[in-house]
Amino acid sequence: MTTIPAPRAGAFNFPAYAGMRDGVNPTRARQAIRGLYNHTALTPGHLSAPLLVLTNDADVALPGATTLAGIPALVRRWKGLGISGVKIFTVGTSRSADAAEALEDLTMRHTIEAVKATAENMAVTTEVCGCGWTTSHECVLRRPDGRIDLDATIRFLTELAYRHAQWGADAVSPTAMLDGSVHEIRAILDCEDFEDVSVNPNVAFTTSLYGPFKQVMDTDPATGHRRGLQLETGQAWRTGLEAANRWISEGADALTVQPVMTATDALFMIRMAHMRPLTAYSTSGEWTAFEAMGTAATVEYHEMLVRLGADSILTFAAETVAQTLNEVTVR
Repeated sequence: MTTIPAPRAGAFNFPAYAGMRDGVNPTRARQAIRGLYNHTALTPGHLSAPLLVLTNDADVALPGATTLAGIPALVRRWKGLGISGVKIFTVGTSRSADAAEALEDLTMRHTIEAVKATAENMAVTTEVCGCGWTTSHECVLRRPDGRIDLDATIRFLTELAYRHAQWGADAVSPTAMLDGSVHEIRAILDCEDFEDVSVNPNVAFTTSLYGPFKQVMDTDPATGHRRGLQLETGQAWRTGLEAANRWISEGADALTVQPVMTATDALFMIRMAHMRPLTAYSTSGEWTAFEAMGTAATVEYHEMLVRLGADSILTFAAETVAQTLNEVTVR
């Protein structure tokens, strides 16, 4: 019979540290057990990348900025890293007060087709907005007196979303936070046999973290600002949850919180209240911060977003994070 040795003196005198022996925690001490319990919260599959389609080969510092010709190679690289989706942003070569050219946006159409031809199962979301097409560089259409033409804007957004669905988008993302817009977009998609195309509106907050994107895509308003079409951050958790409630009541299939760096409280509160798929959008201004933070801290930041409830992360750091995750086999 095997004799079990008596406990060492003092070995079990610390009930507050149950599970520890002489400072060694059995749930952490061995690599095999760490692997059993400590699964990473983040995988490349959580990541989507913004795809900014330019009309020329300008030297742009933001990842994901390319021309139509560069899309296949870029998407193949992202697919190889395990990145699961893209969100496409385009800008018009000509602008008008009614943004009519957006309804025949060949750049958007050809980009969707190029992504799907390269990676059929990569999720394609499109931005549904007027800022790249209006002479004012605004998200909305305006009346001659300067007021928002709500009816005309919603008709435009609805038609634009429908065109994107026709061209092959998996999800459409209305950007301007206009009451009633999500309902109308969901309704036309359902009526036109696109019930399987997702509507993923933004819960968008006012911030300086859109700056680099607006500069690259030339979408800064010609005058004024967009504060009336975005949420203030002073009570982000409250106003964000209120907006989420409205979009879901209008038929939203999923939600995007942006910029997530300054709205983590809203992300968490929305997750606690709703089980709809939730995307955290790390906007262009955050990329500059990541460059200063370094790769390790950038990965940790994205891990935090998953812990806070993000099902997907749309981020300019998608390639950097995915590369790192693929290289790390043991944490």
